Amino acid sequence: MSYLPSPPAFNSDAEGVTVHQLLLAALDAPSALDAVRQGLADSGAELCGLSMKPVGQIVEGSLRVRHLSDQAARLLARDLAAWPGVTSASVEHQWVRP
Repeated sequence: MSYLPSPPAFNSDAEGVTVHQLLLAALDAPSALDAVRQGLADSGAELCGLSMKPVGQIVEGSLRVRHLSDQAARLLARDLAAWPGVTSASVEHQWVRP
């Protein structure tokens, strides 16, 4: 998979660090966890939070990451969506955390 530039751009300012929230849907929890683990390893992002819940026949995951630029977060979502067993992924929010 084509991942982020190395090293990924660190997006920060005087007020704090930009945190991106990504959402993903997967066929099962192991697929979601594998995608998140590999995506974090390849991107160099720092995980700030991860939650998963079953919704019918799928698993929905929400992860918050930092140490990525806006473009790098979008690329991470694209690559998560391409992982086997993951049906979709997107960047939902971003905010600056002091």
